[in-house]
Amino acid sequence: MLIKNRESVFAGMVILVACVTSGQMALAEESGISIEDVGGKVRTEYARQSHNDEDKTTVILEPELELNLGDESSLFIKPRLNFSPTADFNAIYDDQMERSDWSQIERFNDYFTAELRDFYIETPLGEGHLTVGKQQVFWGTADGLRVLDVINPVDLSNFIMAEPVDSRIPIWMVNYQRSFDWTDIQLLWVPDNTYNDYTAETDWYYLTSPKIVPGPPPPGVPVQVNPVDRREGNLLDESDYGVRFTSVVGGWDLTFNYLYHYDDDLIVKSHLENTGQGPLIQVNPTYERSHLLGGSFAVASGAFVYRSEYGYNSDKYILSNNPQSKGGVENLQDFSYVLGVDWSGITNHFFSAQFFQSILRGNTQGLVRDRVDSTFTLNISRNMRNETWRVEGLYLYSLNDKDSALRTRVKYSYDDKTAFYLQYENYTGMVDGVFGQFRDKDRVLFYFDRYF
Repeated sequence: MLIKNRESVFAGMVILVACVTSGQMALAEESGISIEDVGGKVRTEYARQSHNDEDKTTVILEPELELNLGDESSLFIKPRLNFSPTADFNAIYDDQMERSDWSQIERFNDYFTAELRDFYIETPLGEGHLTVGKQQVFWGTADGLRVLDVINPVDLSNFIMAEPVDSRIPIWMVNYQRSFDWTDIQLLWVPDNTYNDYTAETDWYYLTSPKIVPGPPPPGVPVQVNPVDRREGNLLDESDYGVRFTSVVGGWDLTFNYLYHYDDDLIVKSHLENTGQGPLIQVNPTYERSHLLGGSFAVASGAFVYRSEYGYNSDKYILSNNPQSKGGVENLQDFSYVLGVDWSGITNHFFSAQFFQSILRGNTQGLVRDRVDSTFTLNISRNMRNETWRVEGLYLYSLNDKDSALRTRVKYSYDDKTAFYLQYENYTGMVDGVFGQFRDKDRVLFYFDRYF
């Protein structure tokens, strides 16, 4: 955790990679350092919206380097370099108030950006295993929805359609795991206060739903938006802490999870202030603490897998139109759960259905969302021609708002190093819904990955 400046991160990374590629590893090998693996991928992506003819082209380079540090420890490094021939990395990327200084994206100009995705050391510690550095830790397995998987914040520039491993933002943390006879335990210390990244261009996935963003002010009333209170102070006091117990009992995979953390969703508080020049709406964006207590279970029976995850959040701040609500939000308790069933009874086919529900407890008068919010999801895939071709679809439907999101994808594997993808995303429903807000932003993506 000694790296506090992103420029020093990139400088150190470049120096290390230069030493490796220039053949100067002889001295390193004498110190017990050796190359375990060098690889990565290049993704070339073209996206076009069907309603407004907006398009993007991006080339993403993700080299990977793994070094052995002695006999038992290793260092893993994965930067990400982004190139946009159409200069899509405009000035919005300069304002990264959701990210800590440790996890910022470096925007060199409108064509190039760079970020350090992974940078961590793995080493034995006592009877356990320690991972220190910038990494991803995922709890839960729900498709398209998050109940327990809230350790890492997410990048919402592609809304929820990116794969979880790509949408999660790796952050700096200490991750210790140890096995006992009766359970496996995981302990987390997360000093990196990076939150969900809403950075998106207005013509793409810029959030507008009143369930997420406060409505417009009364006509003629000015608004003053104050800087975001990022809750940055004493490192230990402002860090997140988590623990997870994992066990297998009678064929059931069980977990018990606890996380004391800042909720990664931005809370927009506002109030009307009378000044000498008239009324003024003060807007104070901030983040708040919450206790997450939950768990999961999964059991297999023939071709079926039955699974669930659940979580109780002690403090969930929801926008409210109730004039009695302090700051235009209500602090409530939220119980969320997912019930899922997976079936693979037909060769090369996979079917998964989920029912997600969020239940609020407290003063729900005037809330912008229902007290009970329910979503159904369906995930289907099929492999063909010895897995050369793969067809898959993910569908999410809100039972409350009657809006939906659909992602369909066709993958063709040319060989073990090259794969081509054609993807279509569709949204339906009213513009006030979480999915329906993007009903005019259906898009087609073509991209291919080349591994090296």
